[in-house]
Amino acid sequence: MSAFLGPIHHRMYAKARSVHATAEEIARFSDAQGWTSGHAEALAAAWPAPQGDIEQVIDLSQIHGSLSALVDNAERSLAFACAPIVDRAEDLASHLESMGERAARQAGPLELAAAWNALDAAWLDGMPCDGLMSLVSNDPDEIVWSIDATAHPAVGYLDLRTAWMRGFARTLGFAFSPMGAGTFRLSTEV
Repeated sequence: MSAFLGPIHHRMYAKARSVHATAEEIARFSDAQGWTSGHAEALAAAWPAPQGDIEQVIDLSQIHGSLSALVDNAERSLAFACAPIVDRAEDLASHLESMGERAARQAGPLELAAAWNALDAAWLDGMPCDGLMSLVSNDPDEIVWSIDATAHPAVGYLDLRTAWMRGFARTLGFAFSPMGAGTFRLSTEV
């Protein structure tokens, strides 16, 4: 276990905050569409997003345990945001694709490896030691990875994440292909 904060801890904290932000956007969108009422407020009350620097949020005497709890809370916030709107999966996926496009425009032009890194930074796959994400291949023109989608409690998780990644990759000018069973390909071939 780590006795000090390192780059991986900061990355995990940022990923947890990103998933919370996605959950918040889904809840706001759901309210704006009239699918729910007060859902954004309910989400904020039930699963508040961490605020401030990592040092202010986690217990520095138990870094791993604190981050693991943050990761779990972020996943649960996404599940909470999606729960009342499962019958709107297609509309929600379209919105997530737009969110991915926005994220890509904010990231700016990127090389393939940097694009994959930014894409990965937006989503959680448990803690790194959980082994829920694995790189299958990492070549200059293609990156293939797999995730264990069963670990994510949000209904329709894989479809929503896939839609976001599709919008992100397309906007940056990369080819993106779901290959089945939680495996994806990002490449320079378009």
